[in-house]
Amino acid sequence: MIDSPYVLLTAARDEEACIGEIIQSVLRQTVRPVAWFIMDDGSTDRTASIVRQFAAEHPFIHLQSADSRGGRNFGSQYKAIMAAYDLAKPLGFEFVGVHDADIVCERNDYYEFILREFKRDEHMGIAGGFIKERANGIWKYRKSNSEDSVAGGVQMFRRVCFDQIGGYTPLYHGGSDWLAQIAARMAGWENRAYPELPVFHHRPSSSANGRWRGLFRMGQMDASFGSHPVFEIFKCCRRIGISPFFIGSLVRLAGYGSWILAGRRPSIPPESVAFLRAEQMGKLKNRLWRLAGGKSGGRRSVETRN
Repeated sequence: MIDSPYVLLTAARDEEACIGEIIQSVLRQTVRPVAWFIMDDGSTDRTASIVRQFAAEHPFIHLQSADSRGGRNFGSQYKAIMAAYDLAKPLGFEFVGVHDADIVCERNDYYEFILREFKRDEHMGIAGGFIKERANGIWKYRKSNSEDSVAGGVQMFRRVCFDQIGGYTPLYHGGSDWLAQIAARMAGWENRAYPELPVFHHRPSSSANGRWRGLFRMGQMDASFGSHPVFEIFKCCRRIGISPFFIGSLVRLAGYGSWILAGRRPSIPPESVAFLRAEQMGKLKNRLWRLAGGKSGGRRSVETRN
């Protein structure tokens, strides 16, 4: 058994349908966290009462109120997560994980596996599993899974990495998890996601306020990061042939274009924009080289998010 203390942070808002299953999946883990802070982010359903029942039986689970105001948004979510981290700071731990309130681990040794990988590679700053989502009743890997990009809902950090980058920066249009990975890579840390660690995502990405609105927002998020226009067009074109992403790709591209046409500037620091664009163009050149029959020396990816 690995002795690597970690804490979990969760922001939950109106998740009564699955929060109990999520908690049970953590209780089944071969290595449990020393503490799990679940922030009730303004729920109007039974989310808090369900968490409270589990906390009464398992002292490492702590329910707190995030005192959220307004509707669901990504800025609120990451403010809640950072509030949870402030509560965790006095505890002794080496790793900190974000576990979304709608994600269930398939493997009972999920966290033990990740902790072992952290111990094996001292340069790894962020790690996590691969997301599965339900399509027509069948669980399938999400198209945006990539071995060099860890999904926000399952990001686990080496604590020194998390502190070095200042944790999460709440962003209204989303992407706080993306910015954290950029900051970590800029600081010399590696990000790694593992296909052999599937997790079930019960709420499809960008579905909270409607699928099409979510895709439009994702395009705006890409633009708010200064994503290179050539890369953005290439990424959307790659998804056009995958049903139902013909319309979805156009909606996402429209969101990106609306930000640009409005004359809005990126929301992240200029040095982060420059770093991101250099990475994107490097990946694009690598893909075009593979299409031309060349070989890539990089890590295999299903599809790169950024």
